[in-house]
Amino acid sequence: LQYTRVWIPDPDEVWRSAEIIKDYKEGDKSLQLKLEDETLHVLVLLEPGLDSDILVGQNDLTALSYLHEPAVLHN
Repeated sequence: LQYTRVWIPDPDEVWRSAEIIKDYKEGDKSLQLKLEDETLHVLVLLEPGLDSDILVGQNDLTALSYLHEPAVLHN
């Protein structure tokens, strides 16, 4: 998953684009991200595991785990 582009919630901009900078391993409780402006960000995962469906494109949008605007646009 390292170098995968993701969208994260932002209180001011609604969504921000980021890149995973450290590979995720099962059981990790956070993701280390780099935002577009080069700042580093740690995203704490609220649920165990990481659903890769939100990170990888799907042929069928109904296969996405989370249907929100960034996931659809990214896909």
